[in-house]
Amino acid sequence: MKSETDATAVDAPRLLDRPEPSGFWDRGWPLLILAVMTALLVRACIPSAPPAAPAFDTAAAARAANERAMAALAALPANAPVGDVVRALNLAVVNFASGSAEIPPDARAVLAKAAAVIAALPANVRLEIGGHTDDTGTVEGNLALSAARAQAVLDALAAAGAPRDRLLAKGYGDARPIASNATEEGRFRNRRIEFAPAN
Repeated sequence: MKSETDATAVDAPRLLDRPEPSGFWDRGWPLLILAVMTALLVRACIPSAPPAAPAFDTAAAARAANERAMAALAALPANAPVGDVVRALNLAVVNFASGSAEIPPDARAVLAKAAAVIAALPANVRLEIGGHTDDTGTVEGNLALSAARAQAVLDALAAAGAPRDRLLAKGYGDARPIASNATEEGRFRNRRIEFAPAN
């Protein structure tokens, strides 16, 4: 005789009696998890691009350079060697507008200080003012522009009191780069006025 508990007991279905999985969530979730893990692994292996560098600020760079030049020129003793004077002069930046040989207003103070230092040099010292450009434009155009810029600096120095007969302006165009012309900062460094003892 069966007891009441035996009558209500239901046999659990055997494993083979369970319904076959048929929906996506029943069959596809292991593949979905595998795909997500693979995507995360691939993403972790691919190097990310470095953050873009901020645009080079030519006005700020010129201001900072001219502040250093003013400090260096002010620190020169009265009988400073020519090499020290030339190094201090070459800290200054005359940041000409593109295609222009007009002295920008923010360079006038440093050129006035430079003129006073040049005027204090011995009478037998002559200085070359070399104009240089980046490689934008034609070789002939850059040569003419660099010569015009060097002459503009010479004229500004003479107007501020430097002896004109001890200054020589010469343009070199883009023939003597000191940095790569592939970047804005490099082009900025190549567009320069460079002082040197004149031969």
